[in-house]
Amino acid sequence: MEKMKKESPKGKLSVNYILRWFSPRWFIFIMGTGALANIFQILAGKATGVLHNLAGFFLIIALAAFPVAFFFMVLRFFVGLDCILKEWRHSSLIQFYSTVSIASAICATGLLNIPISFIPKSTAYFLAVVLWWIACLVGIFFIFLTPYKIITGNHAEPRRALGFWFLPPVGLFVLVFAGNFLAMHMSNMNYLHALLFFNTLVLGIAIAVTAIIYTIFMFRSFFYNFPRKDVAPSFMIGVAPVGVSIVAINTILPVIKKAGISTIDLAVLSPLVKIVSLLLWGFGLWWLIVAIAVIGTYFVKQRIPVTLGYWAFIFPPAAYVIASLILAKALNLIFIKDIAIALTVLLVAAWVINVILTVKGMIDRTIFDVSPTFKGDIPYL
Repeated sequence: MEKMKKESPKGKLSVNYILRWFSPRWFIFIMGTGALANIFQILAGKATGVLHNLAGFFLIIALAAFPVAFFFMVLRFFVGLDCILKEWRHSSLIQFYSTVSIASAICATGLLNIPISFIPKSTAYFLAVVLWWIACLVGIFFIFLTPYKIITGNHAEPRRALGFWFLPPVGLFVLVFAGNFLAMHMSNMNYLHALLFFNTLVLGIAIAVTAIIYTIFMFRSFFYNFPRKDVAPSFMIGVAPVGVSIVAINTILPVIKKAGISTIDLAVLSPLVKIVSLLLWGFGLWWLIVAIAVIGTYFVKQRIPVTLGYWAFIFPPAAYVIASLILAKALNLIFIKDIAIALTVLLVAAWVINVILTVKGMIDRTIFDVSPTFKGDIPYL
């Protein structure tokens, strides 16, 4: 009977089922695409040329996809509120809702940093502000709701602590650097000081929560068997906090300088940020290599079924690439830039493959189904 409710007469998932269980993981596609846009603009360094055009191409795709995904996510509150509430009682599924904030902030960052010929600067700035507010409201909401639901929901177990748990603090880091770029476009110093204060508070929360989750995740990885193959891509998400944290702490320095905060000595803070960034970058490289080895083992031994989780192969490394390019410029380390360029080539190839697999999954409707690891939990919830 349950199967009949979920499938159409032709054996495919019904439209009603797809709408009720529309996953926030669709925003991971926007996150990865928007991150690639920002990578190409950093590499271009100007508003002309092939790399800039590629940046504009990826940004337009991300901007076009965001309102579509956001519409279906809002629609769920009318056609599938019971499904949303079930996901919010699940210690892993609730983590995905932070992708809305991350995708929104990434798009805002792109609008602020990538000039598009047919979008006036004033319009781009206005859209960036709107997207930043969406990122702010959603990100702050879930950084409080998520731990609250996990603590009080009586559903969390060490084995459920997967890479998805990094998403809420990642959302805060992305919110911070989107806010930093927004602040650099502000002329009102009162607003700038307020945003700098807000970003500092959010950065403090993000750093502490990320450290806690890394500890929990590593404990789970060392002392529990790795989960089913369909969630293996989540291991790659551990790279994301490294990348976005480096971007956040480096982009806040120009804001502090512009704000003219006399109590902060940039001559002391700037070298410290560079040292910390380099240490984080090394940790990120280690995690990236381990993640590739772990996921590669799954591909060889078990195969990883195609799900929206495949998009976890794009954003985390892309965030690391952005951090690498910023760090390479700050420290004048060419080899870091070379690594970033090599990763960018691989990411573009992976993005194309993911798009093909996703479109194929949309056609046969398999991409809309709940992942097997979580599907067994839903009746319980």
